[in-house]
Amino acid sequence: MEQPESPLLTLEMVDKFLGMALPVGATKDHPITCPMGPDAPPLDGTKLPPYLLVVAEKDLVKDTEMEFHEAMKAAGKDVELLINAGMGHSFYLNKIALDLDPPTGIEFAKLIEGIVKFVDNH
Repeated sequence: MEQPESPLLTLEMVDKFLGMALPVGATKDHPITCPMGPDAPPLDGTKLPPYLLVVAEKDLVKDTEMEFHEAMKAAGKDVELLINAGMGHSFYLNKIALDLDPPTGIEFAKLIEGIVKFVDNH
């Protein structure tokens, strides 16, 4: 399901970030940005530490993040999923929302608690 753009992430921004991060001529299916894609090494043969995947429910790239989560599970990896309900990409960077919007503050607290719990457990 396609998610809406937000002030913190638009499709144009995604394209620009990919252009800066990937080798010249690479597509969004490059293993750096699509580790579960056809050009990436198989996840089941890759040694990885425990992984915490944090997904904002309304993140523009949520579908790709969830696809990665499913691929990690299918490969038998130790992956934990933390979803921040009702939040968009990088919501934790919006200081005004953190201070003035109670749901954003609550989800930020859940994010920090989830990270602390994950680190403590691993």
